[in-house]
Amino acid sequence: MKKGTIAIIVGIVVGGLFVALGESMSYYLFPLETPFPTDRALMNDFIENEVPLGAKVVLVMNWIVAAFIASILSTFISGRTSPKPMLASVGVLNILTLINLFIMPHPKWMWITSIFVFIPMGYIAYFLIRKKKIDEST
Repeated sequence: MKKGTIAIIVGIVVGGLFVALGESMSYYLFPLETPFPTDRALMNDFIENEVPLGAKVVLVMNWIVAAFIASILSTFISGRTSPKPMLASVGVLNILTLINLFIMPHPKWMWITSIFVFIPMGYIAYFLIRKKKIDEST
């Protein structure tokens, strides 16, 4: 297996673990007073009104951390020369997050945040640890 492929897989797995950990942590820090409804029609109203804002913010902050960690790992493992493994790993994490948002209704601001958080955080992480080109003419 190539280093780039391994980097992408590790980035996706570790980023996915951070997302799962953040969802658990969100509900641990902000426990729900009533259980989730089983009726799909009631779920949107429940998430909008019953789930605390703090739980939603922790979840979004966790997406940021997961994207950053996945980007750091995939860039480092791939050799720190190309942003392609980082883009692949955060792209897959973004798609998985969007699938989660489709399955369970979330507020519109979370949709917008999920669309615009993964790629920029990936590039921030990439630019922090990439190999710099050395100018040998001096």
